Amino acid sequence: MTECIEILSPGVGCSIQDAGRPGWRRFGVPPGGAMDRFSMRSANRLLGNRPDAPVLELLMQGQKLRLLEDTWVALAGGDLGASLKPWSAECLPAGKELHCLNRYEGLWSYLAVPGGFEVPRWFGSASTDARNGLGQVLRNGDCLRSVGSSRDLYPGVQRRLSVAEDRRSFSAELEFELLPGPQFDSFAASARAVLVELTWTISSRSDRTGYRLKGPALEVPASIPSEPVLPGSFQITGSGQPIITMTDGPTVGGYAKLAVLKEADLDRLAQCAPGTQLRFRWA
Repeated sequence: MTECIEILSPGVGCSIQDAGRPGWRRFGVPPGGAMDRFSMRSANRLLGNRPDAPVLELLMQGQKLRLLEDTWVALAGGDLGASLKPWSAECLPAGKELHCLNRYEGLWSYLAVPGGFEVPRWFGSASTDARNGLGQVLRNGDCLRSVGSSRDLYPGVQRRLSVAEDRRSFSAELEFELLPGPQFDSFAASARAVLVELTWTISSRSDRTGYRLKGPALEVPASIPSEPVLPGSFQITGSGQPIITMTDGPTVGGYAKLAVLKEADLDRLAQCAPGTQLRFRWA
């Protein structure tokens, strides 16, 4: 194991993520992990890593990284303006800097190195959950080690590209299918209809814990006792605005849940930046 990447600036957001820590929800520990697991797996696949090997998760823009040795690097997910394009891998020379200058498509991008990053684990996962004090928080000057070596990894190969089924575009019009939530029958028919008939906008107050939606106020039923909450749950706050629980979101909550997003669509939703307009329909 050798130091391969130095963090010159974490930008808007830069953290170590993997597949998360399932199985701890009953103790109040969120699953965590990559916001877009599809893209995380694609980055790892480009280098022959196991699908859940720890990667760098990059948010929006501003990250600056320096290669400390000749290293194979793979990138997948959103296009944040780096010289290495998403869905590709190259062996970059020592001293090369990667700068995420501007967000062009998507919101999260994933950088993988051979074998994944060697970092401490909490509850079996290397994922950073700053809200709950889990994982390594990255700062200027931190240097990261790779588990594997780039030496003779792909001799004679200059570049690797993801196959079509390992790629995604984040520029298409976005509509999501919803399943009825646990309190679906407690909501008025008008609230159920408004959720799927009108367009909603992702709020700038969104983060890894939850994506807030801006739109008409929904009629809210009586409060409920706190109960388990799954990622993808549409919790309707007292103001009538939905919050979609994301990977670092709370494991219990007292807001009524009108709908639940299909688990397979969580990755695609995660790549929707603030200001993105969404539409929904009942499955």
